[in-house]
Amino acid sequence: MLPKSVQAVAGLLLLSLALGAAPAQAAKHYLGGGVRYFKTLDDVEIDEVGKIDTDGNSLILSYQADPVGLFKFELDLEYFADGFGDLTGDVLSPQFLVLVGSTLYGGVGAGIYYIPDNLVGDDTSDVFYVGRLGLQLTVLPRLHIDLNANYQTDVFDKLFDGAGSDSITLGAMARVRIK
Repeated sequence: MLPKSVQAVAGLLLLSLALGAAPAQAAKHYLGGGVRYFKTLDDVEIDEVGKIDTDGNSLILSYQADPVGLFKFELDLEYFADGFGDLTGDVLSPQFLVLVGSTLYGGVGAGIYYIPDNLVGDDTSDVFYVGRLGLQLTVLPRLHIDLNANYQTDVFDKLFDGAGSDSITLGAMARVRIK
């Protein structure tokens, strides 16, 4: 039997493949970026990262695919500057989300922290999970603003049990429709 974290990530990937079978010409694609403000509810310690900052900002590059239908798929690359988690280098965090809705949306996803040249342990953390609620507004026909709140935890089941001692982030992104 596979660990629950592997099962959850595999399930999200299979769901995205099944739902992404819409005709390619009908899908809309968006590229953008933004910032995220993070605040931990308690002191959070991640084995591979150490005690993370209680609050701060990060930068995000984002790609979103919106096939015909209710589901969207998003790939984000989050960048934390020197000092995140008491580290002396930069931290990257690739994330994948499956979103449901249009203007008002919600979804779940997963990601990891990548710590280049980590002197304390592995370069990658264990998988973490994200629950998101957001509001995506059309400013111009090809320009969209995305305001979102995210809850992050290292245990998938906690996404549905309410906030605990993990982190809450607020994000703002601008995306341009590229296709």
